[in-house]
Amino acid sequence: MKLNADLGEGEPPARTRALLRLVDLANIACGGHAGTAASMYLAIERANEEGVKVGAHPGLAGDFGRGSGAVTPAALALLLVQQVGGFAAMCRAAGARMHHVKLHGALYHAVEASPELAQVYAETIGGIFPRTTIVAFAGGRVLAAAKAAGVRALAEVFAERGYRADGSLVPRGEPGDLITDPRAMARRIPSLHGDTICVHADSPNAVRIARAVRAALDER
Repeated sequence: MKLNADLGEGEPPARTRALLRLVDLANIACGGHAGTAASMYLAIERANEEGVKVGAHPGLAGDFGRGSGAVTPAALALLLVQQVGGFAAMCRAAGARMHHVKLHGALYHAVEASPELAQVYAETIGGIFPRTTIVAFAGGRVLAAAKAAGVRALAEVFAERGYRADGSLVPRGEPGDLITDPRAMARRIPSLHGDTICVHADSPNAVRIARAVRAALDER
């Protein structure tokens, strides 16, 4: 299982560097919910130095991309062209290759909840960025849409997010939404099944959590 982190979202540079020394994949904010041209370029350069694969992390503007997830299929396609296309161009400028795309926050969940949006997402990425892998919720609708569209995909689980009994995530702001104790989080890793596990750079104890996850993964 690969370790990934959402980066370039305004976290301190020291935290970005520390996480890049631990992860396999970096999901870099590309100007929607967070991030600028300068922060994208810097994060891509640092990831390259650490041998970390980079991916676009597009999101909705406003409320750090965690507010309303309302988006039409046409608007989703345009958002992907703008944000992922811009990130791919930044990768080329930095001498890197865009490896994957992972949606952020409300957009991640809105696309997961809608068969139509999931199809548009998979077909847009497959059609415009054919060498790119989609990172999506393990066992979810987007993974199925990617498979149907012939797009490579990685099933994602979350290190520090709380899960409900039905396998869905506890919504942000509700009790149990975040696990902040790295030891408690590390103990549950064997029960999480996917291709990649995420740590959020803005979570409390993010670097300690990433170290604990890295150690647990290396022991498997």
